[in-house]
Amino acid sequence: MLQKMKEQLADKITKAKESGELTAHQVYEITRKGVADTVEQLKGGAKDLREITKEAVTAAVQTLEEAGEASEEKISAVLHGAVDGIKQVESQLLDTSKKELEQAKTSLREEEEKLVKSLNEVFGGAKEAAGGFSGTIKARMEVALSDSKIKSAELLGLTKETVKEAVRKAIEAGSDVEETVEEVTRDATAKAMDEAHFSRERVRKVSATVLSAAVEAAEELGSHVAGTASAAAEGVRHGLSDSVEFTRESLGRAGEGIKDYSAKDLQQTKDDLEAVSDLFIEVLRKVADKSGHAARDILHVLADDAKKAGSTLHEKALAASRTAAKQLKERSSEVLEKTEKVGGDAAHALKDEAKELSERMLAVAKGAASGMWKGAKSAFQKDADKEDKS
Repeated sequence: MLQKMKEQLADKITKAKESGELTAHQVYEITRKGVADTVEQLKGGAKDLREITKEAVTAAVQTLEEAGEASEEKISAVLHGAVDGIKQVESQLLDTSKKELEQAKTSLREEEEKLVKSLNEVFGGAKEAAGGFSGTIKARMEVALSDSKIKSAELLGLTKETVKEAVRKAIEAGSDVEETVEEVTRDATAKAMDEAHFSRERVRKVSATVLSAAVEAAEELGSHVAGTASAAAEGVRHGLSDSVEFTRESLGRAGEGIKDYSAKDLQQTKDDLEAVSDLFIEVLRKVADKSGHAARDILHVLADDAKKAGSTLHEKALAASRTAAKQLKERSSEVLEKTEKVGGDAAHALKDEAKELSERMLAVAKGAASGMWKGAKSAFQKDADKEDKS
């Protein structure tokens, strides 16, 4: 395949020369198309790309040299043509991957909708089953059903309205309001967090949902606003702490729980745990800014206090993070050693490369470089745009 590419490049450059004046743009287009076609057919990895580039550039430059056309401008056209040929194919592959990712996201949403629908059917069947009993048995079945729904409230999209209604009822009852609100928000936060792996996005979403639901309930009633906001913030903080502790225990079980975590998952979980305290403060401020005067003031004060003094949430999160780091180290110590070596070599190479490129960049800025390839590149871009529209 590579031999065929080399022969075609040489043949096309020679024919272009024989038909008249050989321009840099012609050299660019011949090289770009030849490399792109070869990459598409081989569909190889990075090593193949290196070999394709090497052979294409060698063949094209040798042909130019034999024809007495190896000027700086045309050699530049060969290099840019080879690079853009590969970029053309790789860009198309990237676009395809992006489309596939979007399709996967759509499929995921559809599957989530199916799961929710299935759960509702399950809950409906359980409710009908409970209806076939009476007295204590029926009551116990209905309690169990409610508990099961609460555990799936986030998935069912019921967290906000459930919390809001529970807080509303607590305020209307008028006794032990703050204690009840704290317990409700703590339980709701912990259960919602435990529906999936711990992540910063889940922390942000769940805590904001629960806290804003509680504040909105109090503001709509016009009662116990500051106390509810304070209690809800404390409940969310405790709920996150419960989730963090559960995650730490899961990470610590090297035999069973850890199987759910890949090395990548461990690293991400470690990073997310380290961010949880800052995320909690962020949510306090965001909910505060959307709330009325009374809730806004107390939530900003709580955010300031948390930032200054830290919290048990922060301490638990760091402890869980250390557990994740330990597991990650035990699992991938050998890989990390290799990565560090490769990373060090790569950093050194990048430094040298940057130095070389900076010198060339300076030369271009001073007008020492030919402007040929800008025109060729512009023409290529126009052709690519036409292909996209067709």
